[in-house]
Amino acid sequence: MLKHPVQSPKPTFFGKAVALTVGLIFFVIIAEILTRTIMPHWTNFHSGSFMKLTHVPGHANVATGVPSFDDYFAQNNGDFRVRITINKFGLRNPDPIIKANKRIWVIGDSMTFGWGVEQQQMYSSLIANVSGRQTYNIASPGATVCGYQALVDRMPKTLEPSAVVVGLIIENDILRYNCKALAQEENNTPKLTDSITFFDFKSFLTRNYALYNFVAISLKKIPLFKSTLTYLGLAAEPHTYRQKFRENELDFAIKETVHELSILKKQFPKGTPFVVLIAPARFEIKNANPFYKKLREEIITALNRIDITTIDPIDGFLKKGFTATHFAHDGHWNALGHKIAATAINKWILTLPK
Repeated sequence: MLKHPVQSPKPTFFGKAVALTVGLIFFVIIAEILTRTIMPHWTNFHSGSFMKLTHVPGHANVATGVPSFDDYFAQNNGDFRVRITINKFGLRNPDPIIKANKRIWVIGDSMTFGWGVEQQQMYSSLIANVSGRQTYNIASPGATVCGYQALVDRMPKTLEPSAVVVGLIIENDILRYNCKALAQEENNTPKLTDSITFFDFKSFLTRNYALYNFVAISLKKIPLFKSTLTYLGLAAEPHTYRQKFRENELDFAIKETVHELSILKKQFPKGTPFVVLIAPARFEIKNANPFYKKLREEIITALNRIDITTIDPIDGFLKKGFTATHFAHDGHWNALGHKIAATAINKWILTLPK
């Protein structure tokens, strides 16, 4: 008697989907392991590895460095890969905080922090090398004048500077300000969980997955893919024009910025030499933009009116040009930009009593 062969059941659509999903998961896991092996420095692309939020009583939160951090930071667009060393106090300094006493304090945001350049290329380091006057870098990426006040208030009260240089970034630091109200609002507002945006998700992937970083680096080298991301708004065009406030708010922004800088000056002992370095906007250096030219000139006039000295390195940047002084994709100064700033500051330092 013949027996019919037993037929295997045909795979269902659900079964195929499950098999495909499991296969993809295993593929991604294996690819992640391999990527971490061949690209061991993938964590260098996330700035959050060396920065954290710090609460300073009486101020809004400010970013400071992760104490004792010592590793590299890189842009996945290839602009730079530099070593970042943070001391135990959370500042990008090779010396401990106690060494800040009687030095020139250089205060600012990411430009002063030396975003993208090595320690010895930062303008705060170059000041010391050229003038012989020792400096101490007190900078926080992303900070504004309110953050500068917090950084100074955070310094140990037993320390004081011999002089102060404040880096004022024309594009970012001239704003509608009320630092006291901002601090009160932040301290009184309950912490709520915000909805997750695309950029939050992108940051999460950058921070946690080597495979994502490898794919992102590779795809950014393909012009068609890069232009598609830019068109969709998922990637920014390098050095795109931006303006923090409307022209009819210019007078208010200048007045309020100058007021907060005067408060910053009063945080130091009376008579401490105090100067504001005016970092010109990319758009004035590159395209002679009239708005930023006017903003630079008027903030200088307003500061001088209340006896705050300013340093304006615009001529040095115009002489060398935009491309020579900035990174190709990133808005920060490269090593030459820092050198121009340090040269201008040293002329002021030479006027100080020794």
